[in-house]
Amino acid sequence: MKPRIILITGSNRGIGHATGLELCKLGHTVLFTARTLSSLDATKQICTDKGYKAEYYELDVSKLTSIQKLHKDVAKRHQHIDTLINNAGILIDRDYPLQAVDDKISAMPLDKLETTIQTNLVGPIMMIQTFTGMLKKSSSGIIVNFSSTLGSLTDMGSGMPSYRISKCALNAVTRICATELKGIKVNSIHPGWVQTDMGGKEASLTIAESVPGVVWAATLPKDGPTGKFFFNQKEIDW
Repeated sequence: MKPRIILITGSNRGIGHATGLELCKLGHTVLFTARTLSSLDATKQICTDKGYKAEYYELDVSKLTSIQKLHKDVAKRHQHIDTLINNAGILIDRDYPLQAVDDKISAMPLDKLETTIQTNLVGPIMMIQTFTGMLKKSSSGIIVNFSSTLGSLTDMGSGMPSYRISKCALNAVTRICATELKGIKVNSIHPGWVQTDMGGKEASLTIAESVPGVVWAATLPKDGPTGKFFFNQKEIDW
């Protein structure tokens, strides 16, 4: 497999972090990002000890100025990137006192919706807009959007409304971009219910079990799929 330059948002912990390390292990150059550089210190130590090709950047995906600075810094070192993984996301529906009714859209705090949309939807859109030029310079550009079956219209239910809405809309972005960005493969992935800070200890999958599906989506061959929704390398319903 030809080595790729892979940019991962929110990769200081959880699935993004583990995916980045696995991609490094496979010989790719990974650009790790986090809201604070100090939170990448442990990642940097691991990569240094193992001799991995990795770089570390500060990034807040909710702020265009931060994304633009990242682009400027990356462009100083690379003429292109091969894969953009929009991993950074938040789930804050549960960050307020919950009663039975409070987890329904009729009682959803609008400030929670706005914050969630800015990070989970607007952030990936701004990343795509900013880095499309560098992706087009790749011989096989790929965009991977971290979604969730909680955003699937086929099986849409109640609970966590802000998160569901943001991921459903992100799936629409995937379909639109797959049509518009000729030469760049764009797919959504559901990483599963994973034992991370977001997923919680009761989740059904370990991080290690989730990573292979992400690595696969980030390193698709030139004739690989685009405009699809996947879980563990298998297409699932929108």
